[in-house]
Amino acid sequence: MMKKLLIVPALILFAFAAFTGSASAQYKKAKIAVLDFQLQGDSYETQDMGKIVSEWLITALVKDGRFDVVERRLLEKILVEQKLALTGLIDATSAAKLGRVLGVKIIISGSVMKFQNVMEVNARIIDVESASIIAAENVKSTTAARLEDLVVQMAEKIIQDFPLEGYIVNRKGNTVSVDLGKRAGVKRDMHFVVFKEGNVIKHPKTGEVLDVEMIKTGLIEIISIGNNIAKGSIIEESEKNAVKYGQRIKSVVETERPIGKYTPPQDYSIPAAPRPVVGQPDSLEEADALIEESIRLKKMKDPNWKVPFRAAASYLKGVIRTKKRSPQVNYYFARLYMVEKKYRTVSKYADLAVRYDKGYFDAYKLKGDACSEWAKTRTRGWKRIVKWGVKAYKEAAKVSSDDATKAMMYFEIGNIYSDADNRRYAMKNWKEAIAIAPESEAARRARDKMD
Repeated sequence: MMKKLLIVPALILFAFAAFTGSASAQYKKAKIAVLDFQLQGDSYETQDMGKIVSEWLITALVKDGRFDVVERRLLEKILVEQKLALTGLIDATSAAKLGRVLGVKIIISGSVMKFQNVMEVNARIIDVESASIIAAENVKSTTAARLEDLVVQMAEKIIQDFPLEGYIVNRKGNTVSVDLGKRAGVKRDMHFVVFKEGNVIKHPKTGEVLDVEMIKTGLIEIISIGNNIAKGSIIEESEKNAVKYGQRIKSVVETERPIGKYTPPQDYSIPAAPRPVVGQPDSLEEADALIEESIRLKKMKDPNWKVPFRAAASYLKGVIRTKKRSPQVNYYFARLYMVEKKYRTVSKYADLAVRYDKGYFDAYKLKGDACSEWAKTRTRGWKRIVKWGVKAYKEAAKVSSDDATKAMMYFEIGNIYSDADNRRYAMKNWKEAIAIAPESEAARRARDKMD
């Protein structure tokens, strides 16, 4: 039996059963509670938006597989009994009290802020034991991105604050087995850094163990997954046969945080993008703003539209050197080339975005938009392009849980067929949009088209 680690980093809430060579270690999910989000700023379509946001966040966290989220009715019951507010940015003291009652170690509270065309979601991650905020995350958009998409991005950021940890339980050639599988949230193509234990760091006066030195020995990529175990291929080693049975593993961040402030983890993370030159953006949020400015200037027929375009392009080219599998970076490349109306390239990067994130609504929609415009040029093979656009919009509708959005995708499908002079299929899809959400904007537009 492997000697148990004496120190666990503050953010790592995952506990493992005693480790054995049979790879039977049982993964214990982090237990958390998510409160309803507080609404701030401009008026909202529904006063239940804070509750809806928390449900979206819970769904995204549960889908990841590494969290055990407190059931909502139990949470409401305890909050009533303890006379605590269900909504908003709960203070650390109240969070500690609530957490002890619920038996959770983490509480997530937050707010949704709306001002003019800007939507921002903020979350605070509170450690119950220390009654302190251990992380704060936010996402925002100056585009027409739907709130649900922002919440999914928020979940991705929170997940990155809780890397998976486990052990190498077998090595055969260049392949290793690890004691984490589907139940722990492991997915194909995930990367894990491998460590061996170094010196134990003790306090010189008290003798208290403060930390255990971790020495990186390699990097593995997951190639197959079982319920409790996964296999990985060694893609990097510090020296020959450095990765060994019994060493620890930790998942690494492979996707650029799409929007909002981002602080990279420790030095074992994948390197950040090269620092751009003066005048260029230093985050995807700023690159997004530059793309929007380029679009605005081009619509005004201002020749200076190329200035923000080139700045965003230069930054993204630097980022993608180390983030080739980032769905967000590939999506932003697609948006960038949409400005130049290079529809084939837009389609290429949108495809890459959804390859790495099958639920990426914006990428599916962007490909649909690109194909819609591309087909209008009647370029060679335009009928095939129509099919690509229809498929992209249908995938966007499939991953959306909002009926109004689904209806809008079918409205767009009708438009593609209409532009392709296929009135029968256009009418069929406009009728589908009306059937899905009769009171929606898509339904109103579809009726106008059918008149």
